[in-house]
Amino acid sequence: MPRNIRLPSLKLPLFTGAVLLSIVVSGAAFADKGNTGPWGDQGNGTYTNPILPADYSDPDAISVGSDYYLVSSTLQLSGGVAILHSKDMVNWETIGYVAMNPATQFNDNRFDYTQMNLYNSGVYAPSIRYHDNTYWVFLTTWPLGGFFMATAANPAGPWTIQPMKDKNGATLSGLSWDDPCPFWDDDGKAYLVASKPGAFWYPVLFQMTPDGTQLLDATAAKMRLETSSSVDRGTNIYPKANLGEGNKIYKMRGYYYLFHNDNGGGTRKAVMIRSKNLYGTLSDGNPGGPGNPGTYDISPQGTSDFIMIHGDPAGDSTGRWDQGALLCTRDSSKWYFLSHQGAGYPNGRPIGLFPITWTNDWPAAGVDNNGDGITEPVWTAVKPILGQPVTVPQGSDEFSDTTLKPQWQWNYQPRADKWSLTARPGYLRLSAFKPITGGTFFKAGNTICQRYFKGDTVQVDVKIDIGNMADGEEAGVCNFNGGIDYATIGVVQSGTTRTFKYNNTGAMTNGAQIPSATTTVWFRSKINKQSINIYYYSLDGTTFTQFGGTFALKWGGYRGDYIGMYNYTTASESGYVDIDWFHYAFAGPTITQVSVRPVENNSRARGKSDVGIRRIAVNIGGATIKLPDNLCSGGRVIPYDVRGKAIPFPIERSGILRSANHVSSGIVIIKTLK
Repeated sequence: MPRNIRLPSLKLPLFTGAVLLSIVVSGAAFADKGNTGPWGDQGNGTYTNPILPADYSDPDAISVGSDYYLVSSTLQLSGGVAILHSKDMVNWETIGYVAMNPATQFNDNRFDYTQMNLYNSGVYAPSIRYHDNTYWVFLTTWPLGGFFMATAANPAGPWTIQPMKDKNGATLSGLSWDDPCPFWDDDGKAYLVASKPGAFWYPVLFQMTPDGTQLLDATAAKMRLETSSSVDRGTNIYPKANLGEGNKIYKMRGYYYLFHNDNGGGTRKAVMIRSKNLYGTLSDGNPGGPGNPGTYDISPQGTSDFIMIHGDPAGDSTGRWDQGALLCTRDSSKWYFLSHQGAGYPNGRPIGLFPITWTNDWPAAGVDNNGDGITEPVWTAVKPILGQPVTVPQGSDEFSDTTLKPQWQWNYQPRADKWSLTARPGYLRLSAFKPITGGTFFKAGNTICQRYFKGDTVQVDVKIDIGNMADGEEAGVCNFNGGIDYATIGVVQSGTTRTFKYNNTGAMTNGAQIPSATTTVWFRSKINKQSINIYYYSLDGTTFTQFGGTFALKWGGYRGDYIGMYNYTTASESGYVDIDWFHYAFAGPTITQVSVRPVENNSRARGKSDVGIRRIAVNIGGATIKLPDNLCSGGRVIPYDVRGKAIPFPIERSGILRSANHVSSGIVIIKTLK
């Protein structure tokens, strides 16, 4: 098991609002909770995007006092709708789920181990709000599912879930809508915005009862239709949207802001429109209304309607930060766009956090690095709130509790009588039962898992007691996405003989026979920075043998990779395994060395190979970097951000570099020309 290592930091003299800088350390650093590699909290007052390099797709987030809460899509997994908590918008931990038993609570057996029929489907893009001293989550189950409203006094749960109804009191079921978001106006009236994927895929605004249980201007029958008609189907408030979803409504600064993402131009982008009136403004200046919408002001940034430009190809690692939420500090002095990287990667859709600049009451996320009037993503920035500890929402487990820790999910709602934390205290027992389709991994119930956190190195070690396995049983460690690709390393028992087995999406390799007296095995999954996995096994926990081929983690079925344990049988359901522990370590690559090297034409600094930085201050006006006196006015240095992009900082008198346009951008990991 790798040791936990903390990278040291270089502490410099600071003014108010200044940041600390990290120095380079050779080799990778492992940590169960967070790391100091180039994602998340850097341990020096800055953070690097992504803040969560794992599959927290379709995020929505809110602030309540000094607390922040995030919800994410979970598709077929159980629990449904992950709830995360943060104190600084950067460090998050999982605190629970809205639906602990989605098949039961959504009255939909497609979520259950008896059907397992929602790969690439299920719970998409929930929204979370705090209203009337209550936490609210709205969601749909897709396709041919329903609209659901959930409430809780504590976001960690428990949550009360109920299906929504149409204006006639009929349950909103058998529908294929997604991405709903509620809004309560100052007059007490309530609304819900949602989209229907298909021919008329754009934001539709409904009137809603204030208790969130019923739509007042829609019928379930009309909502099932593919139509542009607004009769008994809400109001088409922005039909020009191209595959518009990810809907959010905000009221602030005297405007109603309607956010969604849009596929115009062939790649999704974050889009913001606004009006002084919720339904837009009519040509005569009067407010629009239900069934009679007006028009909205369009963001001036970039083309006609972008809050943040994402013009890169869908597969580019810098592109497609397209769906998310606006957040701010408690005093509203700093604003941020929390978004997922929407193209889909081996680690799913990771989460980023981008500083927002307001201009004429329009929010622009990121920084306009190239001066074209359109903002680009910021990779390194000053943390919104300093002083909070590093936390992550996934991690190791000794299974010493009597309840399952919230970082775990099941691939579909599990069979309750086939797993236990109390049958053998200190162990997770997985009892084998037959898959729906014999020997098929994606149809085998009670696979337990966590998200893959991408880093230079990821390592999972699992210790399993196999002494009570039975004929036909197979158990071990797995990696899988949303129903397309998987790999397993396990023990399979035939009669009384146990052997190792490797399976790469149906291509199987049989391994060595396990000595009959051996009742404990160890498995290891090691994933490199290219997201290539290699499995190992051990009979003593010390010497590990590589087994099977390489498995390239992939995005599939709208899911990134998940790492977990499985157990199923093709024969008797009498066997079981006891999992002693699950150790999960993330690694990050090293940070660019923090230094400033003089350029040859700076005569006073010539010959100095590494002159350092005296101090950095960040404020509303931008970033100011104070260099040593031997870098005089007229000298030339070129700082770079963590991704290697040049940032124009002209040197002023006394060696000051100033950037007025890098508001809170945190350009603090820099190098210069030699």
